Amino acid sequence: MTDTLPSKNEEQRILNALQEKLGWQSPNLDLSYDRLGDVGVTFLARKCNLSHVRVLNLSWNEISDAGLRALAACPTLSHLTHLHLDSNRIGDAGAQALADSTYLGRVKLINLTNNRVSDTGALSLIKSAKLPKLEFLELELNRVGSSRLSRFPDGAANASLKWLNLRSNQISSGTLEDWVQTGAFAPLTHLNLGWNQIDDAGAKLLAHSPTIAQLETLLLNSNHVSTEGANALGQSKNLPNIRELFMYDNDFNQDGEIVLNDMHIRQLIRKHLQGTTLSINGKRLNNSGLEALARCPELAKVETLSLRNNHFDHKGLIALVASPHLKTLKALNVMDNPIGNKGVVGMMESASFEGLQRLNLERTELTSSGILALAVSKKFSALEELNVSHNDIGDRGACILAASELLAQLQCLFLWNTHIGDEGLRAITHSPYLTRLQELKVCNNQIGPKGIQALADSDQLANLKKLDLRNNRFSVNTFVHFTHSSKFKALEEFRF
Repeated sequence: MTDTLPSKNEEQRILNALQEKLGWQSPNLDLSYDRLGDVGVTFLARKCNLSHVRVLNLSWNEISDAGLRALAACPTLSHLTHLHLDSNRIGDAGAQALADSTYLGRVKLINLTNNRVSDTGALSLIKSAKLPKLEFLELELNRVGSSRLSRFPDGAANASLKWLNLRSNQISSGTLEDWVQTGAFAPLTHLNLGWNQIDDAGAKLLAHSPTIAQLETLLLNSNHVSTEGANALGQSKNLPNIRELFMYDNDFNQDGEIVLNDMHIRQLIRKHLQGTTLSINGKRLNNSGLEALARCPELAKVETLSLRNNHFDHKGLIALVASPHLKTLKALNVMDNPIGNKGVVGMMESASFEGLQRLNLERTELTSSGILALAVSKKFSALEELNVSHNDIGDRGACILAASELLAQLQCLFLWNTHIGDEGLRAITHSPYLTRLQELKVCNNQIGPKGIQALADSDQLANLKKLDLRNNRFSVNTFVHFTHSSKFKALEEFRF
């Protein structure tokens, strides 16, 4: 296709394809899959007023370098901020045309996924002084790394560029050697090098390069990095800001996994530690992640630790509670992890829980046997808040809690959806050891009128301020207790 004006017939076809979308005057002009080709794009650039367009999508349009040169020379694109050109036929000359354009000074994102851009074209965009606001550059599925650089481009990388996607190219250690020398990675906070040909030599080049010091996210999935390369990255001093390192589907062994797990946990701690509170929820840490967390000296200052929904079981928890660094812990949340009764037994044997004041064991597959382990351990005698909701502890578990002198400091007890009935509630409300309770939640259980009567008759709950009895087996007559008892009227919050 040549850089010429289209014929009258072709011009009419293109005009018919464009006029409806252009007529909307929308700032988002989506022309993807319209098969414009170079002729259509040349017509668009030379014949149409695009001054209202902020986002232009020309993906899947059979555009080559000739069409892109015409587009880059369009003066009415001066307000454009996002340019999508994925899945075309654009090579280095087209990329260079974008880099040299005087009309794209406001562009923040260029998407060239699935084109024919090599190192030279990619670096021309990264170092373009005429793209001062470029933040995101997508170059996945191109030809970066297909050949070594013969000339290193002048100038520094664009300081505004933060995101670079080079996934699924042909990048090897030789490519990285060239790129590190160009300083192309220096401003980046996000770099995707997944699905390339990077080996240990390449991993070491990255690890030893100060040009990656700003990175917060580095993706190296599906390369050829073994333990040696993993160790280099895990011990790198040039990744002080890294928060996420992804290296799935590589060649390192367990030693490499340990180093990377340790690094990953340090990243998470750096990101989520707020004062003395560390919340790492929903990160799929698994047992190996808890083992790595146990090795972190940063735990020494953690007083509140939340590890909800991380797919670890009793083995991971036992590794964590054996940590020599976990000495100041006052609150622990392991909700939504299948630690089971063995997990509670493991906690009993730890010296880290003697000062524990709040413990959340909700939905952890506990039974009454786990409650028994908790109730007889002096390690939990300082507990002020205990949540064992969504576990099958039944009346037996409630009776065990009520009979424990070691739980006499409890102020908040959450037992919703634990299959307790009248017997369990009577035990709780008449316990001589649970007189400090200020909040009691027993909703979603099997409590009937007898349990409510036991509650109304209790003299042990003088300090109770909040009570939740919703979704139990009440009769109409049950509500008499609620409306006539002075005990319920004194509550600050009462739900039934």
